[in-house]
Amino acid sequence: MMIKRTASKTGRALKRLAAGALAAAVLTIPAAAAAPDDSILIPQIGTAGVQGITVQKEMAIGEFFMRTARSQLNVLDDPVLSEYVTTLGNRLLAHADHVNFPFTFFVVNDPSLNASAFLGGKVAINTGLFNYAMTEDEFASVIAHEISHVTQRHIARFVESMTVTSQLSMAGMIGSIVMSILNPALGMAALSTTMGAQMQSRINFTRDNEYEADRLGIALLYKSGMNPYGAVDMFKRLLAQQGNINPAFTLLIDHPLSDIRVAEAQNRAQIYGRRENSSNADYFMAQARIAVRFSGHKDKADFQKLREVIKANVDKRPKAYVNYALALTEYELENYESALSYLDRLPVNKNTSLFVLDLKTDIDLKRGHEAQAIERLQARYRVMPRNQVIVANLASALIENRQLTRARSVLNNYLRLRPDDLLALSLLEKTQRELKDKCEALQTRGEIYAQSAAYQQSIGIYGQALRECTQELTRERIKARVAEISMQRSFDEALLSQ
Repeated sequence: MMIKRTASKTGRALKRLAAGALAAAVLTIPAAAAAPDDSILIPQIGTAGVQGITVQKEMAIGEFFMRTARSQLNVLDDPVLSEYVTTLGNRLLAHADHVNFPFTFFVVNDPSLNASAFLGGKVAINTGLFNYAMTEDEFASVIAHEISHVTQRHIARFVESMTVTSQLSMAGMIGSIVMSILNPALGMAALSTTMGAQMQSRINFTRDNEYEADRLGIALLYKSGMNPYGAVDMFKRLLAQQGNINPAFTLLIDHPLSDIRVAEAQNRAQIYGRRENSSNADYFMAQARIAVRFSGHKDKADFQKLREVIKANVDKRPKAYVNYALALTEYELENYESALSYLDRLPVNKNTSLFVLDLKTDIDLKRGHEAQAIERLQARYRVMPRNQVIVANLASALIENRQLTRARSVLNNYLRLRPDDLLALSLLEKTQRELKDKCEALQTRGEIYAQSAAYQQSIGIYGQALRECTQELTRERIKARVAEISMQRSFDEALLSQ
């Protein structure tokens, strides 16, 4: 599925003050084993931090962060990667305690090695983490660590503690933290002016958080059926880089390592024992997808060079990575039969793999085989009507096949459950415009802007819809939505203007 977004802008790497986790998807999930010994206790700082930030307030602040992230960061609207990280994240969350709300996992196109999250379980992972984590277990260890920051409410308790000891209001503290994520230089300046001599106590506080997140993260890996040594292997890989920090290794700055911390992680992993690393092909295909589609390759000359590099290193990468990377590269070079031949070599179920289904749809649409794509996707849609990959690909194929009414129905049904999905909204707007339904298309465009915190544009587009739409019920619905958006803008501005 090849969709280009225009709503978001390239942002900077997410920073330390908002810790979090991104998740990766797995189509085959092994059953989680029981804990090796019920007497193993994991010391916890606890899940306090509720006197000033209730769970409901945290969720509202998390939605505010998600809107601003969409407007400021280069968030990828790639359905395959989104489903992948969401599935792995949910696999880990299923074994976590104190999960008080649904998490949102999203991928940011940023080559630095980092994963971050904010209040309300809004978690982001840079594409760079895929490049540096050699196994899915290493990758998942970062996610598990960051999930633990959120479930233990480290950020909420940090905000509350600094509100008590500083003159800054809670709204001002939250706004400054958000700014430190979206604009690190400006955000850190705002924080430092309010903390002053309290900076060292903040560092000590977060050091305790890091150790707790390490312990809980390793336990999550084990409970989820993964190798708990993934955390140790990732720590060792990072520690080797720490002597001369490369700017790409943002995680080393955000989560500083020490020999003691690595040793404690190893002792914790030893309690559970080593397992075989995950052999899930989806992780390696996700790595390949980022290497081909999101690493700056622009023209055929670039992809020809990349193809030669991949072929020269076939013995250094898993077969799933090599064959999927070559399939993607051949697709970009318009060698569609060759791309399909590489897909046939993948060690996955070709009828159910989202990675395969997505690329086959791209190939079918390029070759004018929309009916073939629809038949394949319709079978999966009956089983997975809420899956973003299936919905986006089926809708795209239906649009190309001029089955516009069906495409609209598929998208509307999905958006009732996922009203903030910008990719689905973009496809719906395209469908509505093709159907010459300007009234509905304008409302959808207004919603796309609203979900990206572009409030002036959103209200302006909804104003155009009011002039275009004639049915009184539709007009009343538009007016109600504009009122909601105005309240949403006031909420956001109250945080960012502190």
